[in-house]
Amino acid sequence: MPKFILKINQSTDAVYDDDAICCYLLDTSLGKEFISKFNAQDKMKLLCGKNAAELCGEYQADGILFEPDLKQPLKVQIKKARTQIGKKVLGVVICPRRHEAMLAGETEPEFVAFSFSKEESNQAKEVISWYNELFLIQSALDMEKEVLADAASYDTDFIIINSRDYKDFGC
Repeated sequence: MPKFILKINQSTDAVYDDDAICCYLLDTSLGKEFISKFNAQDKMKLLCGKNAAELCGEYQADGILFEPDLKQPLKVQIKKARTQIGKKVLGVVICPRRHEAMLAGETEPEFVAFSFSKEESNQAKEVISWYNELFLIQSALDMEKEVLADAASYDTDFIIINSRDYKDFGC
């Protein structure tokens, strides 16, 4: 069973403490005071959102989840984010296409997160399976935008889920 990365979008979101949660993902819009004082309960604290790479050190985060612009050169963007955060954890969000998965995997992030709609789920399963055969880099199912009822059927190491969806997801 995959571990969960719990996304906190607002300061009022419930912060669950569960053995199934391996890390917390905090949006930079929460602000420095909230993020710096956030009790990650001995789990990793990652940033996402605007300027996450630039704010990672200042906000005392363990790393970032980076969502590149897929219309721009992918490797250049990922390498820039890596340079900004140094040896901290780097996760990269991509669509479920082999080209993007290959490029992201070649930059050697700590994990690649696949983000897609329900309509793309069959294609995503195929790409994730292919990715796992080719790379030893961990993968995640990104359910920030859309919760998938069959999430456990995807062969990923992590599931990224919003705090507001965690309780109803059956966790």
